[in-house]
Amino acid sequence: MSKQRLVAVWRMLCVLALILIAVSPVALAQDWRFNVAENRVHLYIDADGTAQIVYDITFVNDAGAPAMTGIDVGMPNGTYDLAATTASINGVSLSDIRPSPYVTTGIGIELGANAIRSGQTGLFHLETTVRNLVYRDSDDPEYASVEFIPTYFDSKMVHGTTILDVYFHLPLGVTSEEPRYHDEPFTESYFEDDRVVYRWLKEDAQGDREYIFGASFPSQYVDEDIVQTAPAFTLPKFDLCGSPIFWFGAFAAGWAALAFIGSRAQKRRRMKYMPPALAVEGSGVKRGLTAVEAAILLEAPLDKVMTMILFGLLKKGIIIVESEKPLKVRMREPLPEDLKLRYYERRFINAIGDKGEPAEGALRELIIDLIGDVNKKLSGFSRSETKAYYKDIAARAWQQVEAADTPEVLGKSWGEGLEWTMLEDDWDDRTRDVFRDRPVVVPYWWWFYRPWAVGTGHARPSTPMPSGGGIPRGSGGTPVTLPTLPGADFANTVVSGVENAANTVVSRIESFTSEITGKTNPPPKPSSSSSRSGGRGGGYSCACACACAGCACACAGGGR
Repeated sequence: MSKQRLVAVWRMLCVLALILIAVSPVALAQDWRFNVAENRVHLYIDADGTAQIVYDITFVNDAGAPAMTGIDVGMPNGTYDLAATTASINGVSLSDIRPSPYVTTGIGIELGANAIRSGQTGLFHLETTVRNLVYRDSDDPEYASVEFIPTYFDSKMVHGTTILDVYFHLPLGVTSEEPRYHDEPFTESYFEDDRVVYRWLKEDAQGDREYIFGASFPSQYVDEDIVQTAPAFTLPKFDLCGSPIFWFGAFAAGWAALAFIGSRAQKRRRMKYMPPALAVEGSGVKRGLTAVEAAILLEAPLDKVMTMILFGLLKKGIIIVESEKPLKVRMREPLPEDLKLRYYERRFINAIGDKGEPAEGALRELIIDLIGDVNKKLSGFSRSETKAYYKDIAARAWQQVEAADTPEVLGKSWGEGLEWTMLEDDWDDRTRDVFRDRPVVVPYWWWFYRPWAVGTGHARPSTPMPSGGGIPRGSGGTPVTLPTLPGADFANTVVSGVENAANTVVSRIESFTSEITGKTNPPPKPSSSSSRSGGRGGGYSCACACACAGCACACAGGGR
């Protein structure tokens, strides 16, 4: 047979293989339609190399869809122990447990008389044990590493969002300072039964998508002989369905895409400056934080944090803006001896040089200390509850502004709650919407913010105004007339001023934040260079070829 004919036959076989895949049981299962309302999985990693996997998955079968007579759950590898596997549906034990006929590496559970009927909900529970999940962290030979992909489902069957709740229970003995998460930062961490627990919560996950979670810890806490070394990754040496140039190009394109995604993820991570604290997550709210401290907790952009400090000082009459572009400020003299300033306000003042321009180095150290202080204040409190509490304060601050029924009250409410309203992500748009078609009497600190814009007939205050407001008085002690401005003009002036201040206080916010993040929330130790190939096969097949620092691939499962 000639070489040309061999190539033609080989390509035809490849096409036939693709056709067979297309008409595999996946195609026959397209009538199954369900939603995975919640996918909760606990991974218990033990010192002897075994790991217990506990799934609680809530299935909601569509109205009119066939009954779900079986469930297939992808496993990290083929070491699962069927004899040690138990399962139940809605609390009823299931005994027909076998290797999945659809998922290459997985467990199939027949529901029998307990099938999830059309329109019904079923809570599926599975417990099993596996081995060979712990790999040596190539970046740090003293560390071991585990990565895990919770089971996911065929996109032709599953739809809607899923609450994905993943727990890593690290080996006994690991202390709070030792473990490291991988690329995905954990949602919370705590101690339970003398173990460090990492939890990842994704409330809008997709049921047909794989999510990778990983953690590293000192290898001294597991038996030495169970820590594996990642195998080297090699390219096949044979031609596959065409020219090697095609496959090399596809490989290069894949790496380019991964590099792009990785760079985007790294950029997002560099803006996360709060360290992930490991503490017993309580149920209490840490009250008493200032708006600036709440902004740090919520990880607001640092240029916005700086602007909040700046406007706080303006409201107290401590500094005066001399020019907007570029931003230059000067101190008011003399300052009252009993003036109460917060430590970060004093540090901000000290950072202002002779030219009236804050020094970025001093501001960077200020923010690092501020982050550390907020982190300490939150020790022993629930971060999630505390975040919700301060988001509610910001929302109520806006409600007070929107409820103002006179120009005087509107200006006063907005001025007093300025820093709290700035916690909103859409602060600028909301400011324009609130003031549209509404006249406003400008706040008392308006002269300190725009002293050059004071109109004729309006006196300037000669003494610092109290932070709580009050009636400004001129040099002769007479009350100052507060100008009334059209709301739209006022909003545009303030919004543009805030944006300019944010862009001027720090020249390049990304590099500024990145340098701070490097100290307050340094990148986790990366796991080894890895290659993960997982074929979903439409949800019924899975080839997890893991070659990474810690790779526990759980592949596609399905409902039958």
